[in-house]
Amino acid sequence: MNVARFCERCKRLTTDGNLWCQDRDCPAEQGYPVLAYGDYLGDLKITKLITVWRTAALYEAQRGKQTVWLKLAHADPESEDRLKREAAFLKAVGGVAGKPSIVRSLRPDPYPVHLKLLPPYPTPSKRLHGEISLRGEPKVFTVLQPVHGSLLSDRLLETPQVWHYEAAWVTVTLARALRPLASHNMAHLSLTPNMVMVEADAEGHWHPTLLDFGWLWDGSGDGAYLAGLIPHCAPAYTAPEVFAGRGAAIGAAADTYSLGLILYEMLAGRPAFEPYLKRDDQVRRVVAQNPSPPPIDRPELEASGVVKMVAKAISPTDRYPNVQQLAKALGSVYGSPPEARPLPMATKVLLAVAGVSLLCIVLFVAYLFLQVLLNR
Repeated sequence: MNVARFCERCKRLTTDGNLWCQDRDCPAEQGYPVLAYGDYLGDLKITKLITVWRTAALYEAQRGKQTVWLKLAHADPESEDRLKREAAFLKAVGGVAGKPSIVRSLRPDPYPVHLKLLPPYPTPSKRLHGEISLRGEPKVFTVLQPVHGSLLSDRLLETPQVWHYEAAWVTVTLARALRPLASHNMAHLSLTPNMVMVEADAEGHWHPTLLDFGWLWDGSGDGAYLAGLIPHCAPAYTAPEVFAGRGAAIGAAADTYSLGLILYEMLAGRPAFEPYLKRDDQVRRVVAQNPSPPPIDRPELEASGVVKMVAKAISPTDRYPNVQQLAKALGSVYGSPPEARPLPMATKVLLAVAGVSLLCIVLFVAYLFLQVLLNR
């Protein structure tokens, strides 16, 4: 039985199991096995391949009448362990979907900044991730609550140079999505534009959702563990200290570098380092030889200091210590991101009725109080 394979960098998909490209530097032969439309993983029917990362593939699937997302780890120990740890971390930071409260039903949550876990099996279980055999191979997966939108990497192909206010607000929101990692002294280490889903509201503002929490690096791994992670990190978006293998020097500032490169790409209209159709060793060599990409050529951003902010975010040495500091700097120029989802009409009517009722009660109490004063 042929297995579909997908090249994560050149985006080629084949159904006969063979990937080939005339470009000798294309890593297509290393493509990842993926599920096709109509395939089943247990009770989950695959309906769409959303994206493929170096550690997992993300799908849209059907479970009965419910549409869910399925994150399926690649068949290697590092990828499977990463997915298991992410599921546990999501639970720890409240990223498990549940029944909405009365308050939340009146005022919906803003656009979610990260995904929420759903039960991995159709029957009740305390497990956060699922394990199943597929075609004789064990598979590790999580089931997630879907979000709307398109991948930031696809958005940047359609709109290479983003309005600088929008780019700043996306960056600030992603910094908020990464806050749970910072609060637990962890780092993502592998943030890229195709790990972000963007939904546009009625006014055209972009609202990003972080689709993956990365390696959850807390500095406890030894050199061998770090060496195992490096092949899974995209070199065009990974901080140089990660590839240098200096475990003790790797911290929150590594995520500042990755987020800064995404901001650079949105403002410059091109990635700082070409991420596609080049072997990892070639990209690393380019980054090592010229770790500081050319400055952003947008004069309107120089006077406000934004060009310097971006340069500081991706500096090999003098970098913002964490993404929150980058967000604070951008906020001083652009303010806070626009309000997220507006209130539904039914909620507006309900709040209007409640407001009028409250006003009537206040007026009635005031009238009674006035009568008491006049009758004294």
